[in-house]
Amino acid sequence: MKVVSRLLTGLAALASVSVLSAVPASALDKVVLRINFSPWAMHAPYFAAVSQGFYAKQGLEVEIRPPSAGQSGEALVASGREQFGVANADGFVKAKASGMPIIAIMADQPDTPISVITLKSSNIAAPKDMKGKKITWFQANVKGQLDPLLKKGGLSRDDIEFVLVARGAEVQMLAAGKVDALWGYSFGQALTLEDKGFPVNIMALRDNGLVNYGTVIYSNEALVKNDPKLVQRFVTATLQGYIWAQKNQQAAVAEVIKVSPDRDLKLETRKLGIIYGLYNSPDYAERFGKMNDAKWAATIDSLSEDLPNKPAPSSMYTNQFVDAAEEAKTLSAAVRKPTN
Repeated sequence: MKVVSRLLTGLAALASVSVLSAVPASALDKVVLRINFSPWAMHAPYFAAVSQGFYAKQGLEVEIRPPSAGQSGEALVASGREQFGVANADGFVKAKASGMPIIAIMADQPDTPISVITLKSSNIAAPKDMKGKKITWFQANVKGQLDPLLKKGGLSRDDIEFVLVARGAEVQMLAAGKVDALWGYSFGQALTLEDKGFPVNIMALRDNGLVNYGTVIYSNEALVKNDPKLVQRFVTATLQGYIWAQKNQQAAVAEVIKVSPDRDLKLETRKLGIIYGLYNSPDYAERFGKMNDAKWAATIDSLSEDLPNKPAPSSMYTNQFVDAAEEAKTLSAAVRKPTN
């Protein structure tokens, strides 16, 4: 009987080991990151964080989703159906002003990259040169963001013509001479035009009086309040993705190309290099991604004519997660050039 008993005990132990081995040691928490455009260079750090296992090491399985037709990313995150998002500051402010319970957990671009872009052949190189000119315009844009540049040139909105276009048409229209200028990104449409043989002039709005955030990473308020540890893990791994992507820019962009094969590897790598140059900001003197009331107030003011109400600047963001991540200090030092 003792032999039988030992045999049964041994079999039970083996069965227990077999069952345990079939269950993962620790299941990953599944979350969604909704990005603001179809994947391109600016999203390389997030894809790098996935491919290099940074999210997995933090116990996260992150699915990166592009924009959804007919649905705003802010609404999806606000509802709790998705957990994180990347947003342009103007769209984020509008969503917040409409009452969506979202909050920025880390700044990406500390200054807006929006620029007025013209062909060098047009001799439009300064704000004053825009008098009587046509500029491409998207329906969602807010004209107040252009006012500082116009004012610098002694102009008003009445001195230029806004031409409504569909996204993607602005480059062709400028190249074809149907408009005189386009509203776009200094590292986006400008590089695309030059790559096609059209040298450009760039009038960056941040150099012409506009104080605005560029892009931010955000979550919903309930998640931030109820599960701050999960949010912290996401922010920490994301910062690790930024650090790796800076050191391995082409490899990081190659991860984007896997899901956006129509993108050009060399061109997108050039864009990423420019983006990392934009991170060299006084805002990030202490920690990458840190935000402040003053810049949020200026961002809100520039959009005020298109807002149902003006949210309080302090309600727009929290620095608790970048303040708790040593990676934010490491990345700050890496992206900021030495000052004399």
